[in-house]
Amino acid sequence: MKISIITICYNNEKDIRPTLESVINQTYHNIEYIIVDGVSKDKTLEIINEYKYKITKIISESDNGLYDAINKGIKSATGDVVGLIHAGDKLHDNEVIAKIATHFEENDIDIAYGYSKTINQNGKCIRINKSPEYEKWLVKYGWMPSHQSIYIKRDVFNKYGYYDLDFHPFADYELFIRFFYFNDLKVKLIKDYILYFSLGGTSTGSIVNSLKWRNLIYKAWEKNGRKAPKFLSITKFLWRFTMWYNALIFNK
Repeated sequence: MKISIITICYNNEKDIRPTLESVINQTYHNIEYIIVDGVSKDKTLEIINEYKYKITKIISESDNGLYDAINKGIKSATGDVVGLIHAGDKLHDNEVIAKIATHFEENDIDIAYGYSKTINQNGKCIRINKSPEYEKWLVKYGWMPSHQSIYIKRDVFNKYGYYDLDFHPFADYELFIRFFYFNDLKVKLIKDYILYFSLGGTSTGSIVNSLKWRNLIYKAWEKNGRKAPKFLSITKFLWRFTMWYNALIFNK
């Protein structure tokens, strides 16, 4: 089974190296590694080229933002399964992709997802997203696994579509409910950690972006033909609270 991993980046010279090394040091060898760079102005591409012997494809061209870059990566992928690891973040350990491949090979599934940790600049864990077993009704109550802990068969994108750029900066949420709730796809939890998020990396958004959340979640549900549950913004906050609590217990 070929696993395609996509890293998007733009001016990430300070934090791209650990991301690259977390992928190229995987013990699983049937990996297609694709880098999508938004024409960085710093030394990002120089650093990437140091590892080009381990990278399948490097795309460096202007784009229309985060999700346009991700879509480019997915459309250029040839693997059976596609996953993301953004600049500044890193895979949890060197066995992660091997575990993901085994999970798909042993189960008749379209999507797999796992756990994640968020660490601050001092390396301290400040959030842990330890997702429950998949149940469709959980989506209505604000549950969402970490975006980059999700690995999806490439054929799913071909059939059900890519990231909708109209939902920036939360197009990952619209795609999540489209795949996990509005279509009958086979989804199964990997009971293991998939990645570390790093504060300040490509994945971490601003407070201003967070304020857009309420309007966009309702629009995302409307796009898919339903009204969002009225309590969704409250229950989503409660899920986030559990991530902070998990980290508090972890650090004791």
